[in-house]
Amino acid sequence: MASFKDLFPYSQLIDSNDFFEQFYNPVVPFRYDSNFFQLLYSPSIEEFKLIETMQIKFSEENGMNHVKFYWPQDTGILTDTLTYLNEKEYGLEKLELYTISPADFKGKATAGWEIKEVQTDTLPLFKEINYSQDLEISESFAEAKQPFYDTLQADERVTLRLVFKDSEAVGSCLTIEKDLTIELDEVFILPAYRHQGAATALQNVIMKEAREKNKLVILAADAEDSPREMYQKQGYSYQGFRIGAVKTFQEVVK
Repeated sequence: MASFKDLFPYSQLIDSNDFFEQFYNPVVPFRYDSNFFQLLYSPSIEEFKLIETMQIKFSEENGMNHVKFYWPQDTGILTDTLTYLNEKEYGLEKLELYTISPADFKGKATAGWEIKEVQTDTLPLFKEINYSQDLEISESFAEAKQPFYDTLQADERVTLRLVFKDSEAVGSCLTIEKDLTIELDEVFILPAYRHQGAATALQNVIMKEAREKNKLVILAADAEDSPREMYQKQGYSYQGFRIGAVKTFQEVVK
């Protein structure tokens, strides 16, 4: 059975103890999901404040403008700790983990879409497509994230893909391959081409690859977003949830 531990953190584990695991990526210090503390249990308010102090100190020393914490899978936040998080204006999120055996995928293929793996000559096109998506967060975030795609392209575990319609790039995604799984992440389709089968065509390609390699496909979806409903209809199975809390210090890079 898959768990959130199977997801790719886009960072390195730099510290581990009885209380938390710390993940850090100096290439993208602004990326919340690459720089965080994974709590190993649900701490009391006193314990959380001690861990928070450590995270704040590390963030300040390494030029980060945020702190982020994940609670263990399927574990809630204690009432006093939740009250403290709200008082300190932390943003809360809930992610859901989904898995599927390729044979169970119910998405129907539609003609007209072409999926290609990104090569050196098409990496600028991939970066251009994702720049438009990253702008939804902020211009500074979009600019800062561009070199990150070069790093991902060089990582043998990661495959960047583009979706084409009539020879025009209209979407993209990342997949991360591990021993038993292929993770689908950062699916993005340009607004004008959504709800026309592009994401399904992309998934069909990934399902074919996973079937040939006898691997499970996994992904994380925001519990409040509509795509999670699409995944459920396509045959994905819910595996659990994970709660996150993030706080920013200043408006530098979100």
